[in-house]
Amino acid sequence: NAQPCSPAKMADPVGSQFQESCRTEEGILIFEGTPHKEKVLYGNLLWDGALSLSKFFATATAAPDVSGKSVIELGAGTGVVGLTLARIGAAKVAVTDNEPELLPLMRQNIQANGLSSISAELLDWAKLGSRSPNVWDIVVAADVLYEGDGSLFCKALLAHLGCGAAYVANHHNPDQCEATMGFIRCALAAGLQVERLEDGDGRAVGCLQSAHMFEGASFSCLGSEPEAACAAVRNARFPLEQLPPIQRIQIFRLFRKESLAARL
Repeated sequence: NAQPCSPAKMADPVGSQFQESCRTEEGILIFEGTPHKEKVLYGNLLWDGALSLSKFFATATAAPDVSGKSVIELGAGTGVVGLTLARIGAAKVAVTDNEPELLPLMRQNIQANGLSSISAELLDWAKLGSRSPNVWDIVVAADVLYEGDGSLFCKALLAHLGCGAAYVANHHNPDQCEATMGFIRCALAAGLQVERLEDGDGRAVGCLQSAHMFEGASFSCLGSEPEAACAAVRNARFPLEQLPPIQRIQIFRLFRKESLAARL
């Protein structure tokens, strides 16, 4: 289990198909899935990106106030980010994934935390139209950019993003970041502003192992030129450079430029 989690004290429910996992520092009880017998299923486990994004919303001064807001989590897996947002005041939360095996897991975690403002739903990014019937104040996703070219995720984000912002956390391996690069290019081509959470020295902030990780952090625009933005992401520096790629987390904020203009 990821380091910030301490073992939960609740016993595994009788008849549950899930193994007991942990309680996050934000107070969310999370059960993880048992290994799938027929395929690799990454979403039934906790990953650093999801825990980092949860902590960002709960503790960072750069995080938005989610009170009364509607939130959708894409590729939710265990649902820990959406659950955290529901706990800290979001009015309506949907945790979604395209893996049917993950629906019972997400619902188990919703039940375990006693939250009524959150639902779990199936969502296949490949079957979306250009715009979802429902747009959301905030779109979140973590640990979803690990294979492919990132375009399906980008289209799903665009389909659900209204006038608010999207927040995406992902681990970083400079030798295997094609999905992240493709996502950044797609987002810029669609007219989104793309920013990264950084410290005062321009280093990416999001690694759970950093002390006072979000203190003084703010979002910095990556610019509108795709290759320059991708180079900044690929060559990201971190406060703790010795960490393995799975623990090097970058957090991005994206929004429609017309939304920014409307606020000015």
